[in-house]
Amino acid sequence: MKKLSILAIIFVLILSSCSQRPRPFLSERQMVELLTEVHLIEATLQQKQNQGECFDSMRLFTSAAYAELFNRFGVTRESFEANLLYRTYRSRDLERIYTRVRDNLQRKAEESRQNEHSTLEQVLEATL
Repeated sequence: MKKLSILAIIFVLILSSCSQRPRPFLSERQMVELLTEVHLIEATLQQKQNQGECFDSMRLFTSAAYAELFNRFGVTRESFEANLLYRTYRSRDLERIYTRVRDNLQRKAEESRQNEHSTLEQVLEATL
């Protein structure tokens, strides 16, 4: 009986810790911006890996990129993960956040394509 009550207390503590707001608490807008940047870092890392860059240079890139990102947002990796975990338990919040992240990434991809097209046109005009 005593073990059962200890397990019940532990279970309640775990559930209550998941429902408490992490500190610092990131707003939805901050989470969207931060997660957008996380996905851009991961895409860059994937591109570097596909280009055959060595493991050590990729590890240095990843470490520096994340350190700069977390510093810019004033969070640690742990507080970012705590914010993400907090949002995970609120699936509607997380769904709304990721919809906005997806929209940001699509907009950035379109802007990149337009810039590449514009640069290509400038090069063609200069050579003709």
